[in-house]
Amino acid sequence: MNQYLSDKIKILSAIAILFVLYIHSGFHADEIEGMKLNHYVQAMISGMLGRCAVPLFYMISGYLFFRNTNSIYSVIKKIKKRVRTLLIPYVISCVFFVVFYVIVEIIPDTSKFMNNTMMLLFEKDWKTITVSVFYNSGDGSPLAFHLWFLRDLIILVLLSPVWFLLFKYLKWSWIVAVFLLNYFSVSNFPVYALFWFGFGGAFANGNISAKCNHGKVISFVLLISFLIISFLQLFYANGIWEYIQIPVIMLGVIALWGVYNYIIPSTFTLQRHTWLSKICGFTFFIYLFHEPTLNIVRKLIAFIIGKTETGYLISYLVSPWIFMIVAVIVGIILKKYVSKLYNIATGGR
Repeated sequence: MNQYLSDKIKILSAIAILFVLYIHSGFHADEIEGMKLNHYVQAMISGMLGRCAVPLFYMISGYLFFRNTNSIYSVIKKIKKRVRTLLIPYVISCVFFVVFYVIVEIIPDTSKFMNNTMMLLFEKDWKTITVSVFYNSGDGSPLAFHLWFLRDLIILVLLSPVWFLLFKYLKWSWIVAVFLLNYFSVSNFPVYALFWFGFGGAFANGNISAKCNHGKVISFVLLISFLIISFLQLFYANGIWEYIQIPVIMLGVIALWGVYNYIIPSTFTLQRHTWLSKICGFTFFIYLFHEPTLNIVRKLIAFIIGKTETGYLISYLVSPWIFMIVAVIVGIILKKYVSKLYNIATGGR
């Protein structure tokens, strides 16, 4: 992998994590009831644009995992490495979510900044608690709801020898079958995640051209098309959109990937841009620990400004940026003074 592609992946990951923060900064319908501007701004940024974030992460994960894998042995070797870089950070961040929630709840006058209570969890048996914390709390996600992505990625990595064999004998055609499975009810398996993970892996395997040099004009046409479709979907809601969701998201991801090449020159080096480089270096840390801390930030801003249409709108728009800056500063401090703990919690990233 050349330096330009490496920097590209880091920058696009930072953009994607910003959209993830926006997704989780949105206020619930009952909080902004009757505030049409707030509704449409949140729906456009979090719903229409933000929907490309998770698929992009899965694609990058699939690409990086299957890159330079030419045997089952090399796949197994990467699985072992992911224990340190994925599984351990997942366990730690799941526990952090619960502990942080409990601490905030027991501090006087701070529970109002949380959405739910965690105390009811401890009234259940240990097995239910374990399943809720690390796998499924009843709504399809672990208690640290934002970690469903990482949970599903871990499952896909554990089953990666199967995907490797499918790539070896069926090339990229099996991904088409996975795409079609998304239109059927498949329980207890991350089919949606597998499609994007496998799609990224197909680029690494050379089964799909990784160059994506579809030209400057075509790249911007794809981007404009994605934006137009997103606006249409936003203002003309219809059941048909559900059936073309994946193709539309793919349009957005491909457009973003292509447009990047024409916005960022080939001479660009991330290392020369100190703060951008630092932000890109803490994206995984931000992802792991942005909940429930981000929730406090957005509610605190609305509390200070006022729970009005303007207050909610400002909070939604600035919370991700404020949180990202604070998270990077905290990350820098932790990395400097408790580097071993930080490296364990983030898998050495």
